[in-house]
Amino acid sequence: MMRRPALLLAAALFFAYEQWSFYQWIQQNGSVAAGLTHAWTTLRQDPMVFMAWNDMGVFTAIVLVWLARDLRARGRAIWWWPATLLMGCPPLLVYLATGSDASPRAGAPGTAPLGSPAP
Repeated sequence: MMRRPALLLAAALFFAYEQWSFYQWIQQNGSVAAGLTHAWTTLRQDPMVFMAWNDMGVFTAIVLVWLARDLRARGRAIWWWPATLLMGCPPLLVYLATGSDASPRAGAPGTAPLGSPAP
């Protein structure tokens, strides 16, 4: 199946793109502080940028809630959550590539075989 290699390649490319973008941002602004000041000014002056940031914030919250529930249901390591919060899409893509769609582990909290009554 090509899904796993495609997701891992997408994660690697996205990570490289993020690093390149950060480097360009620092080059354009001179420092992180100057870059943040510029970003904050742009955010306050441009209603469309403000709307886009709000939309990204809501989407990020939804993804993080889904991820926390999925981690618990599958008995997976919780470190995926802070990695996704701090680094964005690359860890999430790796998580999806490494079996997020696999069946929940037997006996994991909140899991029951199909057709059995809920506890």
